[in-house]
Amino acid sequence: MKYLCLGYLDEAAFSRVPETEQAEIMKVCYSQCIPFRATGKVVEEEGLQGSGAAKSLRSRNGKTIVTDGPFIETKEQLGSFFIVEADTMEEAIAVASLHPAAMMGEEYGFGIEIRQIQ
Repeated sequence: MKYLCLGYLDEAAFSRVPETEQAEIMKVCYSQCIPFRATGKVVEEEGLQGSGAAKSLRSRNGKTIVTDGPFIETKEQLGSFFIVEADTMEEAIAVASLHPAAMMGEEYGFGIEIRQIQ
């Protein structure tokens, strides 16, 4: 089975951190991804551009309407995704728990949501 894992962060909190500190945080993240990827269970993994670069599509009166961003009432924005191939949700959780967003960054709202792909 495949599981979609969505990585979240608080973009506003992270953007307040000086760029040099952001670079150091990302350096730690990249090094923590080594054992995560070494599981052999990660099918795909990518970071996403900030929510300011996003577009939303909605059907309204039979037409597709394109708007800027996701305009959601939350501090958490989608910042990355990865797909895990695992036999159970528990195994997917074990793999996802090795991802940096599950291990650090509480002050920046880092977190992961896991959903089984149908």
